[in-house]
Amino acid sequence: MASTANSTGQRMVVIGGGIIGCSAAFHLLQSGARQVTVVEAREPGAATTGAGAGFVSHWSAGMFPLGEEGLQLQQYGLDFYRRLHEVGTEIGYRPNGTLMMALTEAGRERFVRPVLESPYAPAEMLDLTAAQVGDKMKGLVDATQVHSAAFNPHGIQLDTKLGLGVLVDEIVKLGGVFRNGTKVTSIHDSGSHVKVETDKGTIEADGVIVAAGAWNNEVLEGLGWRLPLLRVVATRIVTDGRGLPSTIPTVQCRELGLWLRESFGAVMWGTGRLYESYYKMGDEWIEPGQPRNVGLMQAMGAEEYARLEKIFPPLRGSTVSSWAQGVPCHTPDCGLLVGHVPGTTNVVAVGGDNETGVSHGPGLGRLSAELMLGQKPFVDTTGFRLERFARDSYATEAEVEAAFNLSHPVDTE
Repeated sequence: MASTANSTGQRMVVIGGGIIGCSAAFHLLQSGARQVTVVEAREPGAATTGAGAGFVSHWSAGMFPLGEEGLQLQQYGLDFYRRLHEVGTEIGYRPNGTLMMALTEAGRERFVRPVLESPYAPAEMLDLTAAQVGDKMKGLVDATQVHSAAFNPHGIQLDTKLGLGVLVDEIVKLGGVFRNGTKVTSIHDSGSHVKVETDKGTIEADGVIVAAGAWNNEVLEGLGWRLPLLRVVATRIVTDGRGLPSTIPTVQCRELGLWLRESFGAVMWGTGRLYESYYKMGDEWIEPGQPRNVGLMQAMGAEEYARLEKIFPPLRGSTVSSWAQGVPCHTPDCGLLVGHVPGTTNVVAVGGDNETGVSHGPGLGRLSAELMLGQKPFVDTTGFRLERFARDSYATEAEVEAAFNLSHPVDTE
């Protein structure tokens, strides 16, 4: 249903202060909206965005089934972070590229060749031998343990907390307001306006964008619509300083279910071994912020870690300097979600990041703002609409997980 909140003078509320929500607020303000309030249960970036790996690339090229529309969002994210870097405040921006690495011939055929041969691969994509991988990775990878790789020179890296901090500053400069430490308990759309109920009172709005990530369904409950989301606790580890140069590409190795990159001289990495579906952990409600599941962080056994040390020498003798956990959300078909909530007039929901929230967040935020203001979306949103899933078609997160595993049997980030 088309929104009536198309006047730039009306009151806009964004629920969620992660990258998607902040991007939505930023684009609302850029489009001329004068009253934009971001409601955040803790503080911006305190949840999944702040635990993000912070790398962006053209995932539609053999990695993620989002086609041309996804590629447009990915390119928008690359351009958005470059412009954010050009503001002049440090965000850990590194235009180092992304390496999709194979350890074996079988791994090359299954994971690297589809990247190289994808119609969405940039013309500059390179097919690297093991020796070339070793040269490019500057000691981070032992070339004798590698078969080959696809290298996309357009991939970038950033520190998600620093990047979001700069974006928050830009929102405030444009007149946006943050209500931090405020939990939304329900929202009600009367057709002419929306009431946002919080633990600190009621906020009247003419349009609301729900970008609350793992908390989306709790916020949407009163509207009678539930997004088919599988919440996953994902762990990111940062080692002590390893003296690595800041010019090393991000590594993706799907044979290991692993990503790895340099971060201010240290190694930042994560693997599917350190992930767990939230519903299997026994709690229905996730408190706002980041989980601190020590057992999951320590789940990798000595034998598995020894294998990683053999492939990535800087991990040998390293210690854990810091670690963080976020709660990304998968969808049954690995697709993104953005659109008006069925049955409402003035509520847009956005999410289903599938562990690509940092990559797609800027574009998803822009799309949600354009939909709220009644503008033509810069990317066709047909494939992202909420109603592509029938109401209550997935009664449990276990059912979402089963569908997700069928549609995407290996890790993407």
